[in-house]
Amino acid sequence: MLRAPHTSSPAVAGSKIERRKAFLDGCGPETRAIHAPILDLAASRGHLNPSGLGEARASSALGSVGQSSVGFDSLGDYEAADAAGRAPYGGAEYGVVLSPEAEAVCAKFARLHGGAGAVVCASGLAAIATVLDAFAPRAVLIPDGLYFPAWRYLSETGRAELLTYPAGASGEEVAALIREAGTRVAPAETMLYLEAPASGTFEIPDIAGLVAAARAAGIRTVMDNTWGSHVRFRPLDHGIALAVQATTKYEGGYGDTPSGIVVARDEADLARLRRQLRISGNGAVSPQTCTRLLHRVDSAEHRLDRHAATAAKLMGWFEDRPFTADILSPVRAASPYHARFRQYFGAGNSLFTVVFDEGVPVERVQAFVDALLLFRVAESWGGHVSLVLPVHPRRDPAMRQGGAMFRFNAGLEEAGDLIADLEQAARAAFLENLA
Repeated sequence: MLRAPHTSSPAVAGSKIERRKAFLDGCGPETRAIHAPILDLAASRGHLNPSGLGEARASSALGSVGQSSVGFDSLGDYEAADAAGRAPYGGAEYGVVLSPEAEAVCAKFARLHGGAGAVVCASGLAAIATVLDAFAPRAVLIPDGLYFPAWRYLSETGRAELLTYPAGASGEEVAALIREAGTRVAPAETMLYLEAPASGTFEIPDIAGLVAAARAAGIRTVMDNTWGSHVRFRPLDHGIALAVQATTKYEGGYGDTPSGIVVARDEADLARLRRQLRISGNGAVSPQTCTRLLHRVDSAEHRLDRHAATAAKLMGWFEDRPFTADILSPVRAASPYHARFRQYFGAGNSLFTVVFDEGVPVERVQAFVDALLLFRVAESWGGHVSLVLPVHPRRDPAMRQGGAMFRFNAGLEEAGDLIADLEQAARAAFLENLA
């Protein structure tokens, strides 16, 4: 099919909305379907899926439709359900805590992970907080590249001593830290928290070595598995007790399923998680969100493969640019974590981080990002829209040298259109570097 040429460039007059519309006229149909509803983010209030892509308006056959009250035929039936925290029809005795749709989602994710059961929470961070609150460790071993909101929660609640290990640590390094923790805190009150690959910089630790060290010491293990989803990695199969995922990402796929899942390997841990949700109310996830998750997770692998294929093409484009100093992704053979990536994950996802040459003024890098028409500046990732955001590793700045760093999420647009967008933004921002 012949397309109109991509004409957006510094020479095209008008607002960014007008330039984006002109650019979109030359894009493929899948790209246009994603971006036509969000030409003007002010009109969509910043929402990236206002037209309901991904069958967002599908109804639930379970039919709770967000009702908070659950009725009973007798006081005895109610009292029994209240004592158990569960209604005889499925779901909780108080619908806002666990709807039938939420219960169906939990059962499905437990099967996908090979776990005893799962709980669904209102966000990925709520899932992390639920784990930490349910088990209330006095000491938590965390990677130095930990997802920042998780680190903030741990730091500001102040209920646990934090012991930090390198995001790409070996089993021996973590074993030494476990021994240090053991001089002050009992193993039953200690938690080893893994996140792999690390947020923004994508280091991968020796997962098997870390799990072995924790098992030898009798320490509970938890892993944030959002990067790979169950599609790429199943933590419970590797001896990890609890798997956490922000199902806002690949499982929901279209940026409109704010939620998180915790899957437990054994019934005792599952019971503690369920009890914590009843105490906190963090399980109040809308039935509509749960319905989307229930159906969309079946296509997660297909979408994830598309994301990964597009990300590989975008990384290939950045490799040849004079303003690129490095590309952070364990998928790349040049990555020091590539062997571990092949061992544990085997295939990539939508994410990579570009380290710009430190000789390029940061104002030029910012101009490049602002000139992009398809890549939107936004937090989160894993959805249908391509995104870009600055990376600020929570590390001593002396530990990382180089220029500005930006993380890219390759969406479901056509790869050629995304590359054309990168090229027009590079012409706008780095013209003198490309001559």
